Amino acid sequence: MTKIFYILTFFAFSSFAEDGKGIKFTEGSWSQVLGEAKKQNKLIFIDIYTTWCGPCKAMSENVFVDEKVGEKFNEAFINYKIDAEKGEGIELAKTYAITAYPTYLFVNEAGELVYRSLGAMSAEKFMFEADKTLSAAKSYKSSEELNKDFKTGKRDAEFLYEYMKRKSLNGAENSALLDEYLKVIPASSYKTEKVLSIIAENIGTIETKAFVILADALNRYMNMTVQQQKYVLNGISKAKRNTFKKVLDTRDKALLEKLIEAVRITSYSMAGFEAEEKQFRLEYAKITRDGENFKKIASRESTKLMAKTTEELVSETQQKIENFKAGAKTKNLDETTPQFKMILDNLADNAQKITSFQLNEYAWGYVQMIINPKDLEEALGWSERAIDLVESPINLDTYANLLSKLGRKKEAIKAEKKAIKLGKKEGGDTKDFQQTLKEIRQK
Repeated sequence: MTKIFYILTFFAFSSFAEDGKGIKFTEGSWSQVLGEAKKQNKLIFIDIYTTWCGPCKAMSENVFVDEKVGEKFNEAFINYKIDAEKGEGIELAKTYAITAYPTYLFVNEAGELVYRSLGAMSAEKFMFEADKTLSAAKSYKSSEELNKDFKTGKRDAEFLYEYMKRKSLNGAENSALLDEYLKVIPASSYKTEKVLSIIAENIGTIETKAFVILADALNRYMNMTVQQQKYVLNGISKAKRNTFKKVLDTRDKALLEKLIEAVRITSYSMAGFEAEEKQFRLEYAKITRDGENFKKIASRESTKLMAKTTEELVSETQQKIENFKAGAKTKNLDETTPQFKMILDNLADNAQKITSFQLNEYAWGYVQMIINPKDLEEALGWSERAIDLVESPINLDTYANLLSKLGRKKEAIKAEKKAIKLGKKEGGDTKDFQQTLKEIRQK
């Protein structure tokens, strides 16, 4: 009996590597992995992946099997792979706030995150990430100790910086902590990469000192390093997203207007401002079911789109293709590479596709929010034009819904059947279309 138990335990918790090379990944439950880390006094390297993630597969096939990578990781870490969409992987992805794949976590025996990295990279870069982890581990202080220091009143700049970094690593929201940090550092340091980086990572809404700092930084944008520019733009973008989320949560129209003003002062062109303003107002109207405001925007924008001829759209697409080819040439991007061909394929009929998508989006908003027959007739015209440009199941479904709202039942059924047929031909899921057809027939 003891022998059988030993064999079962061995198979439940073992290591494997393809062809005996590269990283040896441990199999077993998460609790077993933590126990093994404690036993061996090692950090745990976790590759959190999904089956549909291309970069995840590339790393497994090209980097994890590298002999030097294997030597470094097998010596330094307990290595563990887990699918973020299955079993314990679902909970681990939530625990460590995973938002992109592949994500690489370096965790201690207590399950605390010591270092995080993500994305496909070369074997050399991947080993460098391991070195950074091992370096960080030497000065690692537990979250429990850091929390205790904060509660007892520790507020010096270096402590607050490290405390924010740690909390960010574990997916915490730190805007209030960031405000405290900005109060204790000199204004002269606001322009440094270190401070801009921590602001971009932890910024809250546009109603913060951090946002004012980033907005002011735009005045010296061209004199910044590329990295500083990146932090400024990322931070401003994050603050606007956070603010819009707050607007939606609170339905605060006054805050929406403050957001629009923030968009205005941080935009480099009137066209850029108008495009972003339109998107925020449109999304707010859609989510809050504000049909009147949605109609104002949709009617104005669709009139512009409907005025574009097919010839003009073809010309727009061709111009985009020529611009891409010119840019690729300056960057020495070979026309025979898969990357070049993929981008070129995506640009085919680009202006037509974008116009079709936008017209359908506006028409669908009318399906959801508008009841006036005259308005619905106008949207039906947008939907017809969207189908002329790109005949897709989604466009046909919108058209069928508009016909149904207008009482044109037979035409609606015909259009929805066509959406289902095309959807099946393309290999898509047609359950929603089938349900819509059922509802149209019952009216």
